[in-house]
Amino acid sequence: MIGQIWPEFENNKEEILNRRSAVRWAQSINKPLMIMHGGNDEAVNPQQSIDFAEKLQLMGKEYELVIYANDNHILSRNAKARDERVVKWFREHMK
Repeated sequence: MIGQIWPEFENNKEEILNRRSAVRWAQSINKPLMIMHGGNDEAVNPQQSIDFAEKLQLMGKEYELVIYANDNHILSRNAKARDERVVKWFREHMK
């Protein structure tokens, strides 16, 4: 699938990952941010969200980090809680 999105991925993996990494441009984020991750995500290591949240914390950015233990990339085991949390977040931050 990743090859369909970025056909040049195999040859330029590091450059593509660095360009797409929000950690690299965290200083440009000036709005509240919600980060949600599955603790058993096999597509993206949950540590990446933790590292990102730590960087946001150091920069004094407003964020919320939620990691659902034993859940996957799309948080399917906690879909209802995920959706409710997102709606609540937007209601609180889109005033």
